[in-house]
Amino acid sequence: MRDSEWENSLYDHQHAMIKRLDTFRKRPAATEYSKDEIMVIEHSFQLLVASMLDLARYVLEHHYKTEVPSRKEVLNALVANKDVTYEQAEQIRALIILRDKILHDYLDENFGYLEEAMTLRRYGLVEILTKEWITRLSSLT
Repeated sequence: MRDSEWENSLYDHQHAMIKRLDTFRKRPAATEYSKDEIMVIEHSFQLLVASMLDLARYVLEHHYKTEVPSRKEVLNALVANKDVTYEQAEQIRALIILRDKILHDYLDENFGYLEEAMTLRRYGLVEILTKEWITRLSSLT
């Protein structure tokens, strides 16, 4: 059963993460980030990508009646159901790889990769897909 309240809350959460990332992205290029700011950016990015994968699982379950046991399998299921284009799949893959680097290699300096993703606003795909997926779910009722 769909949970419209959860869908709306997730969208609001994602929008807040995107606004936070946009705030940092719009700063002058020469701006140095403090350790705390880097942590805020990394955490916001991680949450944004995780929420995208959770919503994708939810869509796969409610729209395609496909069970996906873990986030790791979401992208393959989206591709198998032809839910994303090749370009979107590649962008999602890049976001997942970056999120995994930040999440699992947190002692390494991966912020340069994240700064590049922010400059290109790669995370903007999340909002686009969220709107598409929620619209798709809404068309079922």
